[in-house]
Amino acid sequence: MTTNKSKLNKQNNIVVVGQGAMGLLWYHHLSKASNCSNTNITLLASNQYEIKNANYHFTAYLQARAASYPLSYSQAADIAAADVILLCLKSYHIADAIKQLVSQIKPECSLILAHNGMGTFDTVASLLPSEQNILAMLTTHGCLRSAPLTITHTGLGQSDIGMLAGKLSAAKQLQLRNLLNDALPEVSFHESIINKQWLKLAINCVINPITAVNNIDNGKVNDPQFTVQINALLTEIVAVAQAENIELSFNDLLEMVAKVAQATAQNCSSMRSDVLAARPTEVDYINGYIHRLGQKNNIATPENTQVWQQVKALTYHAKI
Repeated sequence: MTTNKSKLNKQNNIVVVGQGAMGLLWYHHLSKASNCSNTNITLLASNQYEIKNANYHFTAYLQARAASYPLSYSQAADIAAADVILLCLKSYHIADAIKQLVSQIKPECSLILAHNGMGTFDTVASLLPSEQNILAMLTTHGCLRSAPLTITHTGLGQSDIGMLAGKLSAAKQLQLRNLLNDALPEVSFHESIINKQWLKLAINCVINPITAVNNIDNGKVNDPQFTVQINALLTEIVAVAQAENIELSFNDLLEMVAKVAQATAQNCSSMRSDVLAARPTEVDYINGYIHRLGQKNNIATPENTQVWQQVKALTYHAKI
């Protein structure tokens, strides 16, 4: 009897939402790990009803050749049985995805939001029951989508997950952390993840718009010509964060931006990639989020506001 109860309490049914780079990266590694853990992993893709019996192509880190793997698309029964739903989507798609899922998922299902930027939580929380577990995931793994259902794992990193709403027991937290860590280490669990969200937001507020507006690789952000702009962006972010009761160190942020830019020197940022591909960017949830919080707290954010508008203009002109 105890064994059966233990099995029922395990988080054995995982749905990954999103067929982009991060969605496929997590789907791939969770699927490989599931072979040893009796876990059911499926992928919910926006176009899955147009493509049947699809394979995806995955190039492992530091490998030259891609391998092909079958995709197991999520069906209604998979969503209804899901213990964990990992949403690897752009910020602006999160709310629509939740609206489609909310009537199908069980109350004890944990939803993990894995996207750049901040500002989606209030909308998500308003769409879900108050007791629903909502978590955030931040990752520094590098992944490139070169074609539909074709990705390359370009850089090893780490991931952090933490609670935004709801409550998970210590056992469930450990179980979730182990599930993700067995698939794609290193994963750490945090009771509160808000500070780490702000740290990543600050880095994104610098590297993403500068690379997108100037059409440069990440490493070029460390060139002296951007020093004044970086200082202005970070000064505004520290002030806005303080108004939101988040303490950030300007010097620490400056050092982190330089390190990330150097570590990913040859990479094309996600925002620059979106601009080059004439896709919408997540700038509304990055520098736009700082702009809105500045207005809310009567704090001027001219540099963040300017780059927000510049990236929006690039996206607009790419469409016409």
